[in-house]
This record gives sequence, structure tokens and C-alpha cells, in this order.
Amino acid sequence: MSLTYKIHFLGCKANQSDALSVAGLLERAGWMEAGESEQPSLNVVQTCTVTMSADAQGRQLIRKLKRENPAAKILMTGCYAERIKDLPEADYVIGNLDPNKMGKFSQIVGTVPLDPYPDFVLPAATSRTRPYIKIQDGCDARCSYCIIPSVRGKSRSLPIEEVARRVEHFRDLGFREMIFTGISMGAYGKDLSPKANLAALMRKIESLSGDFRIRLSSLEPEEIDDEFIDVYTSCSRFQPHLHLPLQSASDRVLKKMRRQYLFHRYDCIVGRLFARMPDFNLGTDILVGFPEEDRNAFEETLRYVKNAPFAYCHVFPFSPRPGTPAEHYERAASQQEASDRAAMLRELAREKNVAYRKRFLGKPLRALALRSTTEALTDNYIRVQLAEPPKREVMNILIDRVEPNSTFGLEV
Repeated sequence: MSLTYKIHFLGCKANQSDALSVAGLLERAGWMEAGESEQPSLNVVQTCTVTMSADAQGRQLIRKLKRENPAAKILMTGCYAERIKDLPEADYVIGNLDPNKMGKFSQIVGTVPLDPYPDFVLPAATSRTRPYIKIQDGCDARCSYCIIPSVRGKSRSLPIEEVARRVEHFRDLGFREMIFTGISMGAYGKDLSPKANLAALMRKIESLSGDFRIRLSSLEPEEIDDEFIDVYTSCSRFQPHLHLPLQSASDRVLKKMRRQYLFHRYDCIVGRLFARMPDFNLGTDILVGFPEEDRNAFEETLRYVKNAPFAYCHVFPFSPRPGTPAEHYERAASQQEASDRAAMLRELAREKNVAYRKRFLGKPLRALALRSTTEALTDNYIRVQLAEPPKREVMNILIDRVEPNSTFGLEV
């Protein structure tokens, strides 16, 4: 069987970036990505462990792949691989924090060139329109519901000059937009010597030549300070879109979650961002039914979401995660109440998303054509279906129709 592989990933953008880094290692060792209808000799599964459901999805995917192609080896990597260490259907298991991670990769796939940044291996250049660049990994926070610090380790950063080199690498390959990812991205640079921060990195990237843009993935509210806002809102390369998890608008609940901010700080950040960028796209995470969230606390969150300028919300009902402090907390709401609250917020989020997109009816927006599709992504993160294939990679478009689940427009 030829040396071919397929990558399968679950979870966050950092996990997707890690999966593409594994693809980069394989290609540098002489492997080729299997065709769409081709059975590979190696399946790589980048797992997630943020919830018990994510654990189950990882196990189910691996068992499905083994049933469909018993001859192929399965390499299990990622966050769940860090916790489980072994799974009968997986031929190899390599966790995120394995000190011999690169050596094990070499044993499995052949000689892998040494990488000076083994936690930040350069991802493969794929057919994706927008490649990932992981600039930070790990988390020093200890939210009471979160297992991720134990499977990602302490916060660590890719040096500024190396991030710039990777941006130039993808720029020279013709990519017009890149996505910076991390687990606690606002903690960027604190571990470097000399110390740096995200604002310093943004200034460096802004100074590079070429026509490209950067999109930041999720940031935590406590990681956003005045310097970040000043630099972010003045740098033309950085897209007007952030994912800023709120989790709850109740200070009592935030304290029980061990979040590193209170509601007033979050609201002030939102106000400052929109004062500078009125068309800004703000997304968030909401966790409902958490211990301490009684009806009044939920109503605080519901009121804020109704009034806040969110373009989209990811809403999750709380489910105790074994191995976290919250596993042992007494709940103020039943699982059914948590599910009902999540459904209510999701419906509100759908309404807000439609309203956000309708604000731009008839208004020219800059957009990036998404490869192999007739879609384009606007700077402020609206995915638009075009009437015909785009003529240019970066274009102006006009939104002419908004439906609940789709947005339609024309290249102008």
C-alpha cells in the first residue's frame, strides 16, 4: 500500500491547525494525501476532549474508520489522546504533551525533519482558502468547568519573528487571508524572552509587505487591554471580527466559573470595540445551567444578549466534566432547565444573526472568494452566496438578499 493519509479532526480551530501540522509532517516525510474516493494507508484523528460528548465522537469516529478500512493504520492525536493514552481500535496514540512526540511520529511515519518548534509545526499548505497559523498553545487559567489546561499544558508562544516568517511563507504561496489561532491567544508572548504581547505581534505583522489579511480566532475578555484595542482597531490587516466568550452576564456565576473578569469589564470592552468599528462582527459563547445560575442569573444573561450587538452566539447547556471542580458543584437548575434555557438563547441568537446580516443589505463590502465554491467571506465575517463564480479573489460585493440560514449577493 502506498504512503497515503487522510486527516480527520474534531473541535476548535487550534485543533484544526494541529491536524494540518500533522499533515505537514507527513508530507515532509514523503506521504501524500489520499484522494477523496481513495482508501488511505494511515488515518490521523485529531481528537477533542472539551466535553464528554466530544470524547464519544472521537471514539465513534475511530471505530467507524477501522470498520470501513481495517487495513489502514489509525493514529490518534490531540486532546483526548492526552487523556486516554490507549484505545483498542487506534494503532498509535500520541498526546499533546508527550515529551517524545516528535520521536514517536518518526517511528510511525518515517524520518520527520527536526522542528525547532515541536508544539507549532508548520501546517501543510492545503486547498483551504485561509490557512491557520497557531501562535500560542496551552492555558494558565483554571476555569472550574474546563479540562483543557490539563491536556494542553502551560501557555507558550511562537516567537514574533517566527510568526512573521510563517505569514510571509503563506503570503508567498498566494494566500490572501490567514487565521491566527491559540488556546489562550491573548496570553501570547508572556513566556517569551524578552516578553512580548499580542499588540507587539500585530504591529510586526502590520509592517510586512504584500496584500494579505489576518483574522484572529477566540480571545478571552481578561486578555484584552487598552493597548490591544488601540492597535487592533488601527491595523488595517486585522479583520473586524472577534469571538469573545461571555459565558454569563451574572457576576455570581462568573465567580463560580472562576472566570478572570466580571461582567462590567466585558461590557466595557464591547463598547470600546464598537465605538471604533461600528460594522464589527462580535461572536460569543454562553454556558447556561451552570451551578449558581438560578432563574435571576439566567435572566441577567438573557437581557444582555437581547441588547448586546452580537452577530452570533454559541450556546451550550452545562454538563459536568469529570476531573474538573464543577463536577462536584450543586446545581441550581436541572439538566432539562439548562436545555430549555439553551434553546431559548439559541432562538434569540438566530434572530440576532439575521438582523446583523440585514444591516448590510445594499451596502458594498469587501470579501474574499472561498476556493472551489461560489461563496465569499466578507471582512466582517458574513458568508455570502454569489450569483455566479467570482472574477477576482478579493472583491467588493453587494448583499441583495438575507434568509434565515443564507446570505446572497453580487460581485460589484
